[in-house]
Amino acid sequence: MKLHVTNETAALETVVLGIGTDIGEPIGMNPMMRRHIKNGTYPTEDTIKREISTFETVLEANQVEVLRPENIEGLDQIFTRDIGFVIDDSFLIANMEKATRKLEIKGIQHILSEIEQDKIIRIPDEITIEGGDILVHNDYIFVGLGARTNRASLDFLKTKFPHKTVFGFDLRVDEDNADTNILHLDCTFQPIGLDEAIMYEEGFLKRPDVLFDLFPSEKRIRVNQEQKNRMFPNIFSISPTKIVLERNFKELKAELERRGYQTFDVDYKETSKTSGLLRCSTLPLRRKSE
Repeated sequence: MKLHVTNETAALETVVLGIGTDIGEPIGMNPMMRRHIKNGTYPTEDTIKREISTFETVLEANQVEVLRPENIEGLDQIFTRDIGFVIDDSFLIANMEKATRKLEIKGIQHILSEIEQDKIIRIPDEITIEGGDILVHNDYIFVGLGARTNRASLDFLKTKFPHKTVFGFDLRVDEDNADTNILHLDCTFQPIGLDEAIMYEEGFLKRPDVLFDLFPSEKRIRVNQEQKNRMFPNIFSISPTKIVLERNFKELKAELERRGYQTFDVDYKETSKTSGLLRCSTLPLRRKSE
C-alpha cells in the first residue's frame, strides 16, 4: 500500500473510518464526555454506529476507499485519527496519552501489514503525540500542544521531516470545563480548500501569528464558543471543494457554500458528545497528488 498525505484537503482516495462497536461502559476521558455521562445524555452504541454508517455512505458515494479497524471488545475505536497519522509517505504510530487508547492500534494491524515496514515510524515513549493534534499543510506541519501532545513532539517531527517547517501552538486546556477545554488542535482549527481555514481563535493560549499570516482575515471562518462546542472546526474535506459536515451546522454550511464549497450533510450530533466529530473519525492514508 502506497501512502500519500501532504495536506488536509487534496482529493481523498483511501481512509480508515472508525467503527464504534463493543465500546463497553463509557469512561469520562475528557470534560465533554463527563458532562454527558453525568447528564444521562451519552449516546448509545447503536446510535454511534448508525451515525458512522451515514458518514461511510457519503465517503463511498465520492469514490473513496473506506477501510475499517477490526473490532476489539471494550474499546471505542471511533476516533481513528488519534491512533496514527500519515505525513507524506510515512505512517506514524501515535504514542497516546491514555493507556487504554494505545490498545486501539491493534485494530488496524491488518492495514499496517500492507505498508512497507520502513515507512512506519514508531514514536519514543517519552514523546506523546495524538493524530488530532497534527495537521499537515503542504510545507508545514501544525502541532497542537496541550493535554494529549507534548512539546517534545516538535523536535521529533523536525528531525523526521527536515524538509518541512514545524510550528507548535499551545492550546487552552481546562480538564474541568468542557466549554473552554480544547482537546486537540483539530477541535479549534482546520484548513479547508487551498488557502482558507475554520478557526476558534480563543482556543489558543497565545495569538497564533503564523496561522493568521497564512490564513488572513478574509480567508478565515471564525467560530464562537457555542459553535466550537458543537465542533464546527472538526469537519472533513474529501477534496479541495467538497466538505462533509454535521447536518445541524446550518450557519457553517451557508458560509461554506457562499465561498463555493460543495457540502455533504451527515448525522453526527450524538457522536459529538464523545468529544469528537468527523475529522476525528478518519485516518487518511492516501490523497491525490495535486
